[in-house]
Amino acid sequence: MRFFKTLALFCSLAPSILGTPVPNINHDLSTLETQDSPGPISILENTFLHMLNLDKETFQEIARLESALKDLQAGKINQVTTPEEALTSLSKIQPSPNTTENHNILTIATNLILNDQDINSSTNNNTLNPSQPIYPKKHPKDAPYSQSEKDLRSAIFIPETFEHGTTNKTPILLIPGTAIPAGTTYHFSYAKLLNDSDIADPVWLNIPGNSLGDIQVNAEYVAYAMNYISSITGRQIGVISWSQGGIDVQWALKYWPSTRAIVDDFMALSADFHGTVLAAVCLLPSPLCTPSIKQQVYDSALIRTLRGGSEGGDSAFVPTTSVYSGFDEVVQPQVGTGASAFLGDVRGVGVSNVQVQGACAGLPGGGPYLHETMLVNPLAWALFVDAITHDGPGELSRVDLGTVCGQLVAPGLGG
Repeated sequence: MRFFKTLALFCSLAPSILGTPVPNINHDLSTLETQDSPGPISILENTFLHMLNLDKETFQEIARLESALKDLQAGKINQVTTPEEALTSLSKIQPSPNTTENHNILTIATNLILNDQDINSSTNNNTLNPSQPIYPKKHPKDAPYSQSEKDLRSAIFIPETFEHGTTNKTPILLIPGTAIPAGTTYHFSYAKLLNDSDIADPVWLNIPGNSLGDIQVNAEYVAYAMNYISSITGRQIGVISWSQGGIDVQWALKYWPSTRAIVDDFMALSADFHGTVLAAVCLLPSPLCTPSIKQQVYDSALIRTLRGGSEGGDSAFVPTTSVYSGFDEVVQPQVGTGASAFLGDVRGVGVSNVQVQGACAGLPGGGPYLHETMLVNPLAWALFVDAITHDGPGELSRVDLGTVCGQLVAPGLGG
C-alpha cells in the first residue's frame, strides 16, 4: 500500500515540475495571473497537511523532494528548461538509503519514462486497414485532417493481447493528458485494471509530442483512433481520458460527428472541459509553456470555442461519466456545477458528473485525491465499470458505495 501512496504523491508533483496539462487559439498570455499561482513547494507543503497518515519512510521520501525543490528555488540547482533536460535530471535520482523497498517509486517511474519505449511509442506499425475508409473523411461534416493517415494511425498502440473484437469484451481507447504518454500514464492503473477484467480490452493513443502541441491537432489523433479501433473491431468502443485528454475527446466528438455513433461510453477523469484558473506551470521557463498548456487556461479562446456554437461542447455528445476531485491541484474550479469537469446534457444522451468527495464524504474513497492520484481512485473505477456494463453513463445508484468508498485505491492496485 505504501508503494501506491508514494506513487500517488509522485504523480501529483511531477506535472508541477515537468510541465502540466493545459490550450492555442490566439490566447493572450497577459491574462495569466501567474504571480498568484501556487508553486510546487506550496503544493507539496499542502500535500503534507492533507496526508498525515503516511508512514515514516514515505515522509522521508517527500522531505527529500521538498528539500531539493527548495534548493532549486534558491538557485543551488540549475533549473531545467526543456522536457528532455527534466527527464535527464530525473534519471539521476537514486533511492533514499533509508527506504526499505527494493524498488523506489521515483526510480520505477523514471525507468518507465526512459526505457519503456514500446508502450510509449507513437510510431507503431498498424497494418490492418479499416473496414471502410475513414480518411480523409468518414462523415461529410467531419473536419479535415492536417496530419497524414500514416501518422494518425501509427500513434495508436495496440498490445499483443488485444483481441480485436473477437470476444464480448468492449474495446477501450485510453487517451493521455499533457506531457506524459499514454503508456506511462496508464501502466499502473487502467491498462492493468482493464486487462485483468473480463469486460474490456484496452488499447491506447500516444499522441506525438506528448500532447504538448496544439489541442486541435491532438484531437485529430483522437478522432482517427476512435474510428479506427471501432472499424477494425466492428464494435462500438469506450473511451477513457485523463486531464487534457478530456478536452481532446470532446473536441473530436464536436468536430468529427462520425465519432458519436461509434463511442458507446466516454469516461473522463480529472477533465478540464472549461480549462483551469491555475497556471502555475507558466511560472517555469517559457519553453515549458507550450501551446496545449496555454490553451487550457480557463476561458481561453480554444475553451470558448469548444463550449460555444450550435454544437456546444459544454454538453455531452455521447453517454459520459466525468469523475473528478475538489482537491485537484492542477484543474480548478472542481466544485459544484461550476466544476471544470462538469458537462451538461442538453442532448439527453446521459451524463454523470461525480466529485468523489461528495459521493464518498468522510470516507477513504472521498479523500484529498489530487489531479494524478485520481488515476487510482476506487469510485472512478467502479463508475467506469458500471458504465461499460450498462447502457448510459455510470450511475452512483448502482454502485455499492459502502464498499467502494471504504477503499483507498481501486481493487487490483493495492500493494
